[in-house]
Amino acid sequence: MVVSPFRLLSVLPLLLGAAVAATSLMPGLSDGSSAYAAIATAEFLLPLVGIGVLLGQLQRRSALAGLLGLLFGCLCGVFFREALYGLMAPVPGAAAHLFLAGPIACALIGLVLVLPPALRSWLSLPALAAAGAALAIATRLGDPTLFASHYRLSAPLVQAALIFTVALPVSNCRAPGFIIAARILGSWMLAAALLYGGAYLAARDTSLTPPIFPNMPQLSSPAVVAP
Repeated sequence: MVVSPFRLLSVLPLLLGAAVAATSLMPGLSDGSSAYAAIATAEFLLPLVGIGVLLGQLQRRSALAGLLGLLFGCLCGVFFREALYGLMAPVPGAAAHLFLAGPIACALIGLVLVLPPALRSWLSLPALAAAGAALAIATRLGDPTLFASHYRLSAPLVQAALIFTVALPVSNCRAPGFIIAARILGSWMLAAALLYGGAYLAARDTSLTPPIFPNMPQLSSPAVVAP
């Protein structure tokens, strides 16, 4: 496959985005001082990369519908989050791990990516809507600034920038090898979702509960000696 210079230039936004992230975000992410530390973990970054790959490999009409579905899901996750909390509340340890939003989004996008391209257009819309709702919930719950206005605006913009910087070069690469690579990425995302979700459920009891001590035997009262 011959790659034109125009297609090579399409990778430039991805490289610039990676450079900006490395210089401005990585120092704060490494020591936990960044406001985006909670949503910059693997279980939340993998769905964003997967969404970019999925949108880039869909046909233009399906990609536009999927993008609208993603936006609709994000809005539903913001405005109807209380109802979604109630659905996930019976799962042990869900509330302590952002209601497992990261593994859920990772599994949904990974499931669509492992499918053949002919089947993706049918399942991409509901999967992107559900993944958007999960990511919106995780972004809101991961706010260390207690819902400050700058975080509510900047965090979705950073996530959208990551999606588009991945989707743009992927949309210009239609070789069969990239389809296979996307299916491999989907399988990794499914494995990561199972690993993270299983680890969260296995460690659902994180409270410091003291061990149960055996009851002390009762001592008989001492005998009274008459003078």
